[in-house]
Amino acid sequence: MFGLFKNSRRDAVAVFEAALAASRNPLLYRDLAVPDTFDGRFDALLLHLWPVFRTLEGDGRFGQRVYDITFKRMELALRESGVGDLGVGKQIRKMMTAFYGRLTTYTACTTDDMWRDALRRNVYGTITDEAFQVPDGMVAYARKLAMMQPPIDDVRAGRVVYAA
Repeated sequence: MFGLFKNSRRDAVAVFEAALAASRNPLLYRDLAVPDTFDGRFDALLLHLWPVFRTLEGDGRFGQRVYDITFKRMELALRESGVGDLGVGKQIRKMMTAFYGRLTTYTACTTDDMWRDALRRNVYGTITDEAFQVPDGMVAYARKLAMMQPPIDDVRAGRVVYAA
């Protein structure tokens, strides 16, 4: 029985790691202008986790494991970046709020204009240049992620494949 929980945790870690690896694709930062900052990388990760959580919507237990791993990793990243104990909790709460907001926003996107607005506010939200335009390639990439429907059995088994 305990082996089942161990495998489930390992599979949840594998799902997180797949999303993390996809969100670290250098093309996102070099060609699609995602800011190579803590916030930019966090938003890229959420964009890649979104199809997974959409698939896991009816599976609270495994989805909770992926969620817990995500925020344990975020806490570790904050600590490694020098955020102190008192600031970590506050930052994690802000990140959790952002997480739920992004999932809701991305689920509602049905047109290129909606995607462009959502990406401008979220992924590119730290860019202060008023003239900045979300690259068409990023809109296309987000729409490709929106079409991603990994089978729930594959997700539960830790197998999520992101298109190149």
